Amino acid sequence: MSWLGKLFGSKPEEAAVAPSGPLGLRLKGAVAVDGLPFRVAGERLLFAPPEGNQLIEAWGEVELGGGSRLHRYYLTDDAFVQVSTTAGQIDDIKLFVFHETVNPANQAAFNDWVKRGSQIGAVHLDIAGKRYDRVWGEGIAGDAWAPPVVFDEKVYGEDFRTPDYDLTHYAMLYQRHVPELDRYEYVLVSAEDYGPDEYCVTFSLGVDVSQADLTIT
Repeated sequence: MSWLGKLFGSKPEEAAVAPSGPLGLRLKGAVAVDGLPFRVAGERLLFAPPEGNQLIEAWGEVELGGGSRLHRYYLTDDAFVQVSTTAGQIDDIKLFVFHETVNPANQAAFNDWVKRGSQIGAVHLDIAGKRYDRVWGEGIAGDAWAPPVVFDEKVYGEDFRTPDYDLTHYAMLYQRHVPELDRYEYVLVSAEDYGPDEYCVTFSLGVDVSQADLTIT
């Protein structure tokens, strides 16, 4: 400390504030979801939004190429807001809640989830008696199965400048129309590879949302 600091006292360093992303979303900010539309749909919808103010505890960044990017804002109660952008312009906003997680015991068990003919990439996916149709990809070489979409994600926590960790997703998106809501309900299935001998498979339920559905602070 300099002599001036000793004389007048040092000024504490201000904590760095995470920059705002699309819609003003940012690490340590908060999101509240308007749950009324989803309550109206009732049991016709498996998805149920998180309640109350949700702290954004982590931010995920996915570079898709060609100026396209996914921004994922992970909330307190096992949910995340996903914003798709191209050249900085918002293309799509979805809200997902985690439905189920499977933990493959080893790499061989993980490979069973992503190999040809596996559940990830099937034409349809059935959950709780409801059928969802595949959104991404087409069958190859006469096979109705489509390979998962592969992308890498960097996840930031306390320090928005340095990723806490990264992972590779092997993912497929499914959807079904819910007339009472006049929206689609989605299932995002992702086999996630975190590195040596660390794997999981997540099933997330989601819906399209607009900025009007979200209160962001």
